[in-house]
Amino acid sequence: MNDQEPSAGVEPLPETSSQPPSGGVLPVEVAGNPVLAQPPLLTLTKLKSVPVTTVWPTEPFHFTPWLLANSAELSEVLGMDVELEEREHKVGKYSLDLIGREVTTDRPVIVENQFGSTDHTHLGQLLTYAGGTLPSTVVWVAEDFREEHRAALDWLNDNTVPGVRFFGIRLAAVTLEGAPAGLVAPSMELVVQPNDYVAGASAGATVEGSLKAQLYAEFWATVAPLLKERGWTTSKGTTQNWWPMSAGVSGASWTVSFANFGCRSEIYFGHPDPAVNQARWKALAERSDEIQAEFGAGEVVFDDLPNNKGCRIETRLAGPKISDRSTWDAVRHWMVDTQERLRRAVAAVGGVPADLPAASVDEDGGSFAG
Repeated sequence: MNDQEPSAGVEPLPETSSQPPSGGVLPVEVAGNPVLAQPPLLTLTKLKSVPVTTVWPTEPFHFTPWLLANSAELSEVLGMDVELEEREHKVGKYSLDLIGREVTTDRPVIVENQFGSTDHTHLGQLLTYAGGTLPSTVVWVAEDFREEHRAALDWLNDNTVPGVRFFGIRLAAVTLEGAPAGLVAPSMELVVQPNDYVAGASAGATVEGSLKAQLYAEFWATVAPLLKERGWTTSKGTTQNWWPMSAGVSGASWTVSFANFGCRSEIYFGHPDPAVNQARWKALAERSDEIQAEFGAGEVVFDDLPNNKGCRIETRLAGPKISDRSTWDAVRHWMVDTQERLRRAVAAVGGVPADLPAASVDEDGGSFAG
């Protein structure tokens, strides 16, 4: 059959190839016959590196302030919620570029930035700052990582105390080839991280603890898209029983969690200064009737936790356990719904009170900024 001539009056089909024709436009089919799409359907281009000084002329006066104001960029590349809080933080007679906290654990995060290639001076500074701040997360940002410095961070991840993690982030700036002048985007790439960072569970965890951590990781992974689409977090998830999210002020967090009784949705005040926590809590507790009315169905509990430094405003769901997968869908819905309503209720009375120094907190809770 393949050797037969085509029938009279029937034009033979042109030979086709699985490879795209010149210009990169693939054939499409019309009435069963492949024909070439008429360009231009799209224009293909490529990314081109530009000097980082195109975006930030200097590291200390431009890039570091930019990163302080854009914690979400760092959160995205690290895969955890980070809230940067202070620039040029004093460590003895030296100054750390940036310090903040991991929202999930409320433990310190430190960041050391440099333009150009990594060097021994900045590695020494990084370790000095780590010793003076006791962070859980140490981040080194540079344009290029020398192999010996990558190896040093890997060694630190393998040999430092559990719970302390070292990350290396390569900084770049890019544009599109052929793009108008001034169209430049920042780029941050994770090039060093702990070997077990994705796994989450520590090597010394018990079997039961590891299984629970896996369940939490699986559950929160299904919650993450719901939280992200509302702009509440940029984190990928956690292996803990709780997920805290920034409340916009230092030392306070919106949190959803599993507890012994079931589930909790709250705003938690965990500032290092208990007086600040009490002042914030009391300012909102004094308007509890308004908050409850705005919140709607379900009880809002104002718990000042008298035996603790922190305090909370919460609502509860009795019963669910992380091990019961049949409840997960209902729990997800409840967590998102109660967080939306609790946030709206607090906003209706003026929002979360801002930080205030301990000296300004009087016996009755005092006034607060914001």
